[in-house]
Amino acid sequence: MFPKNLISAENLNKKNLYQIFEKAHYFEENYNPKEKFDDLFGHTVALAFFENSTRTRLSFELAAKRLSAETLNFTASTSSLAKGESLADTIRTIDAMLVNMYVIRNQYAGVPNFVATITDNIIINAGDGKHEHPTQALLDAYTILKHYSKFEGLKISIVGDILNSRVARSNIVMLRELCAEVRLFGAGTLMPQHLNCWNAELHNDIDEAINWSDVLIMLRLQNERMQSGLLPSMSEYIKFYQLTLEKFIKKDKIILMHPGPVNYGVELDHRVTKLHNSMIDRQVTNGVFTRMAVMSLLAKK
Repeated sequence: MFPKNLISAENLNKKNLYQIFEKAHYFEENYNPKEKFDDLFGHTVALAFFENSTRTRLSFELAAKRLSAETLNFTASTSSLAKGESLADTIRTIDAMLVNMYVIRNQYAGVPNFVATITDNIIINAGDGKHEHPTQALLDAYTILKHYSKFEGLKISIVGDILNSRVARSNIVMLRELCAEVRLFGAGTLMPQHLNCWNAELHNDIDEAINWSDVLIMLRLQNERMQSGLLPSMSEYIKFYQLTLEKFIKKDKIILMHPGPVNYGVELDHRVTKLHNSMIDRQVTNGVFTRMAVMSLLAKK
């Protein structure tokens, strides 16, 4: 049974995930820039982004339009929220405009869950604070599936600022549901204090992560969500945690991924992204088809 909303990676079981991958593949194979699919014809999608975004916002907007939906762009800084209107009243106002679906990004964890208590319309979480970013995990998984054609037995490392990353949380849940093995690596101050809920093994250094992995998912430092004093210096972080070209090319069968935006010269040597096994641009392309699949399946629920 497909869920009513997509707020967390935990909303999706293995069957749901493969439904999304199959639908994304269908859209990818049948995409014609001169034509649109009619899956969301007659629907209006509210893109409610309370936090800055480029990739996710454009990806969802393009996905909705390719499915023939009308889109309503909402920006908090230019809305009545800036005048003191409550979020609940804002959602009720948008509901009165006969919107069918909300795509919500917010700097605070739990906002999509809260909105789901106010409206009966479809909710898609496009990132909430440090909590989750399920469609990013979906496009990551779809990219991995396209490359390896399986998840069982794959070794996937997530490297970087795990503590502040909603992408890490969604990926850990989703990739394990798909039977991949997931390990983590990052500075001790950028790892959650309690890993028991994930039961994740940790790498000792970046070289070990590379040697062990089939997939390396690099994360940027989440400076906007980070408390001061977590890193002694940027130069020390770069020395111990940056993925350099010299280190990465030592492993033949491995792919590189990153949710973006990339902080070149910090977590990544820019030369690494030019290699044939860098999937970063392909992740962006796959994100549109994956989000089309999510919106289509939720609309037909």
